[in-house]
Amino acid sequence: MSFVALDPLDVASRVVQLLEAGRRNSTYKLATVMALVDISVENTAAPDGSLMVPVDEIAHRIIGYYWNQVRSFHRHGRLAQVVRGRSVPDRIADARDILLRDGLRTAEAAREACHPVYQRLLRSVRLTVAQQPLTHLQTVPHSRTRDEFLFDASGFHKKMTVEDLDRIAVIVLRPGVPDGLRRTSTLLRTFVRSLWAHDVIDLNRAELDAEDIDGFLFGADRTALRALVDPLRDLQSDRCFYCDNRLPAEVHIDHVVPWSMIPIDGVANLVAADARCNLDKSASIPIREHVTRALERDSLSDVSAVTRIPVLHERTASAAQGVYAALPAGSMLWRSSGAYQPYSP
Repeated sequence: MSFVALDPLDVASRVVQLLEAGRRNSTYKLATVMALVDISVENTAAPDGSLMVPVDEIAHRIIGYYWNQVRSFHRHGRLAQVVRGRSVPDRIADARDILLRDGLRTAEAAREACHPVYQRLLRSVRLTVAQQPLTHLQTVPHSRTRDEFLFDASGFHKKMTVEDLDRIAVIVLRPGVPDGLRRTSTLLRTFVRSLWAHDVIDLNRAELDAEDIDGFLFGADRTALRALVDPLRDLQSDRCFYCDNRLPAEVHIDHVVPWSMIPIDGVANLVAADARCNLDKSASIPIREHVTRALERDSLSDVSAVTRIPVLHERTASAAQGVYAALPAGSMLWRSSGAYQPYSP
């Protein structure tokens, strides 16, 4: 059966409809949608507009989203993300404790190191992802009907075995879906984050502030990045990456391509900046020149070797390309403190 490529806004509208209408017993569907958005931003679709996505990659991105969320949240401890039972976040928390002791601060670092604990975790999570969100993501609420506009889910079911999953291994996003997810990525992320924060509040049955929860769930773990301060200070000759002024005693580590746009904790996407530039830039998308300079820095692999934080050069470059491709002409890009310029494709 052939499918007509959907308009980007139609893709977003149908994703919103699926998520908004259904009742969720976990945050797994939301994590899966976020993963598919990120993957669509970072990768180029085939000539027919489709995109082949390994289930392993979806599982890895989901682990990355939960990685920081399994920390204790004030007096509430670890926040529940499922109605009952041992969850994917529980498994991630157990593995994360071991990996942190071994000096691996992020899910990306653990994957790059091929750590056996991470590999076991990935195998476990990928099966749950196949049995649950990939099986049920496109099910129309209050029915058994599937609206398979995102990908063909006919091979997925809740009793899948590892062998079943190994035979499938990938999903193929239908023509137009990757472009739709990429072009509406900012809107979809905002929507999904809001649902996620409110689901966590409901699942924990506690008086929690939605804004605080959002910051906790989706903010970057600055503590894990402190190891980069001295190596990046040396790499940048003790100068702020953005304004070239001498760095003060307190150095900020900034994501050049904003974490809120695409969560990449790779050395290629991280720079040392002074507080003025970092706070002024905040989550703004910078001019292309800043991304180009960040990617062209020498000795990124040396910084990675010292800190055990992966470079992720190709991923950062692909993500930046996807972010700029989704921007409407005239969007304001951050140049320097207090200065912006309109985007010209």
